[in-house]
Amino acid sequence: MVTGFPSPAQGYEQNIIDLNQALIRHPSATVFMRIDNSHYRNMGIYDGDLLIIDRAKKINSNSLVVYESEGHFVLGRVFNIKTNGQTDVIITGAVTHVIHTVKET
Repeated sequence: MVTGFPSPAQGYEQNIIDLNQALIRHPSATVFMRIDNSHYRNMGIYDGDLLIIDRAKKINSNSLVVYESEGHFVLGRVFNIKTNGQTDVIITGAVTHVIHTVKET
């Protein structure tokens, strides 16, 4: 005998989303980076956001990348990278996803 109301999730128990499978194309070449400042608000990236960076992804001039500049990691579009007189700029990888936490007000 069944009593009570059925669960709203009934029938969906096996439909799980594997975030690794959904968001990571090259697992061995993927790294994560947490943003700890608000310098990238104009890009829609905020303090506390988590970036997924793929070091194996093909990069083009419009790719959003992480690169090293003066000992710091910086975000920027390839066409906009400022070298500050450096001859070599080391691009760490392309940002593939930004995980943003919605803050309650």
